[in-house]
Amino acid sequence: MTFTSIQVHGTEAVERLNELREQFAKTGKYPFLIGPHQDRETMIKSAEFNRQSPEEILRASQKIDLEEWVAERRAEVEEYGDSPYEDLGEWPGEIHDKGSLILHKNAVTGNFLPEVFIGLAEVETSWQLPAVLKSGGWNDCPEAEVQCAFHRKWQAEFGAEICSVGGGVIECTVNRPPQDQQSAMQLAWEQYWYCADIVDQGCETISNLGATLLKSPYWFFWWD
Repeated sequence: MTFTSIQVHGTEAVERLNELREQFAKTGKYPFLIGPHQDRETMIKSAEFNRQSPEEILRASQKIDLEEWVAERRAEVEEYGDSPYEDLGEWPGEIHDKGSLILHKNAVTGNFLPEVFIGLAEVETSWQLPAVLKSGGWNDCPEAEVQCAFHRKWQAEFGAEICSVGGGVIECTVNRPPQDQQSAMQLAWEQYWYCADIVDQGCETISNLGATLLKSPYWFFWWD
């Protein structure tokens, strides 16, 4: 399994990405937004440090018990005297801004970037992308096999497909997002353990995250 990339202007990125996604069944090359040149180069160089093959990563992902992984993650946090329940917060009500894809834009100004890249990966389905890219395993970002395991679960349950990877960011489009507060909060807890930075350095509370996930067609993950 490998990936190549094409260059497009930021204003054309989402339209071109969607066109390539529609063609995936025929081409066998799954498209994903990477962002600017430096993000693509960082992605390529980071993969060189992981000696596992994509096939080995995929096999490892099949053996991961996510409940056990979350329990270990929680124990690590509590060992340092922290409690994630302090970040629970109160349900804020309906949040109308459900987000959008961002890797084709300047993170500060929101302006379109003049040059971004779309990757084309030889995978069977989107949750296998972390295996091809050998992403993760730095700071609090989970290893590639853990990412595959979570995204396989979420793709089955919510129709969530990875559509962007770059600059410490993963974005997903979601075909069947949670439709009620209880399921949105259950998902928010899963996403918190997978990527605590989206709460700790983002929306501030797990309840805020849950409200954002409710009926949302987009998911966003970011690791510092």
